[in-house]
Amino acid sequence: MSNTLPIATLPNWLDLLVFNRLGGRFCKSNSDMTVIDWDKGEILNYLGTYFPRSYVESRHIATRQVLSTFSGKTALSILDFGCGTGGELIGLLTNIDAYLPIVESVQIVALDGNHHALRLFEKVLDEFRKYSRLKITNHIAPITIDNSLDLTVLDEIITGSFDIFVSFKAICEFVTKDQFEGNNPYKTIVETYLPRLNDDGLMILADVTTYSNVSNEWLPNMMDRGIMGNGGAIVSRNDGYNQTFYLKHQGTRGSTDVTKVCWRVIKKA
Repeated sequence: MSNTLPIATLPNWLDLLVFNRLGGRFCKSNSDMTVIDWDKGEILNYLGTYFPRSYVESRHIATRQVLSTFSGKTALSILDFGCGTGGELIGLLTNIDAYLPIVESVQIVALDGNHHALRLFEKVLDEFRKYSRLKITNHIAPITIDNSLDLTVLDEIITGSFDIFVSFKAICEFVTKDQFEGNNPYKTIVETYLPRLNDDGLMILADVTTYSNVSNEWLPNMMDRGIMGNGGAIVSRNDGYNQTFYLKHQGTRGSTDVTKVCWRVIKKA
């Protein structure tokens, strides 16, 4: 697997929606993100910056080979933890539409703590339905998680199992805020949600590759420690330390955006 990919673009309808109709603004920042606290203006910056990145990353991570585990299914269920404006979900749904022709319906539970982001996600998902053959039902849940107890309560409220658990650039926020009483948030998420996967289910984790001044550790190392020994087996991952993606859209005004993430696709061991 090549660690550096060709320059990617957004579908024209999605490019126009994000930047022309919804007002997304490209405004990259390398600082620690705590998106849950952002106001409407900051979320528009997020939409124009991180939505395209997550969309492109998701489309390359959820490959035909990765999704082939669901080739015999006509319906799928997805839980997105920290969905934000939904870039990874739209990328994932695009690939499901393309690579799994017998899948007819997808049920989504999308969780996030920022109401502005959730409203934008609903608008993007409504527009996506116009371009997809999939019948999509969704339950969007505003949540605030301050500690591991809140996560336990949430797990009791959201019942049932899922085919896919996905989380992009969300768990790093719990590291930044040290919200799990000093415990590794990746480990907590894996322990909580891996058992909720169906037998052939997948957990897809992607995150930034920065050094955390809170945990004094590189986030990819924290992610791997969180997965190891907690019932998961990595079936696909980026080569090396991270993977580099290049993309262009209206917001970059002809220049090329660069994003780097570490990612793992996990099954039950």
